[in-house]
Amino acid sequence: MAGRSIFALEMAVGFSPQLHESLRSLLSRSLQPLNFQQKWALYDQASRCLRAYQQAWYAGCWDFFDEDARARSDFNMWVQGMLTEEGARPTPSPPADPYRGDARYLTFTMAVLMVNGSPSERSVAAAVDIPEGRLWMRDTFVHVLNATRLFNFASIEGSTMYLIPNEPGYALTAEDLRHPKFKYLRQIV
Repeated sequence: MAGRSIFALEMAVGFSPQLHESLRSLLSRSLQPLNFQQKWALYDQASRCLRAYQQAWYAGCWDFFDEDARARSDFNMWVQGMLTEEGARPTPSPPADPYRGDARYLTFTMAVLMVNGSPSERSVAAAVDIPEGRLWMRDTFVHVLNATRLFNFASIEGSTMYLIPNEPGYALTAEDLRHPKFKYLRQIV
């Protein structure tokens, strides 16, 4: 049996009702049975939505690993993030005060588990082979988002995407993003 590789990306973006609604719409479409081309289009649209709001990017992380055990383990971790109530609070966020620099955020996550050695997986691996000093730069995130166009869902075993918050009133605060559960997100420079 062939090994697996993982590609995963999560971004914290300044909250925009339009972006939130666009991403929620994509997620609702992801719940329907989709063929490979439709799945590819869904991930491409999500990437395009995020790129369109790059002036609002705050923090993020992305990973690519082609070691089988780690890929499977990390993919399961990302899927579990969808099944928990990360970022949930019992009450809505307090109203933002833009005059005090009080911003609200959303996070969007996508991850795929690819067949290691497939042409698509090798193309993604080459595209995201980024020097360490450039990992958290804005142009790198653009490049990584563009790499999703290389996905071939015929060689993707599993995929997930999710959005925090589900409801706009629960948008994340800067304090929320400082919580240890979001420590993996790095400032995008």
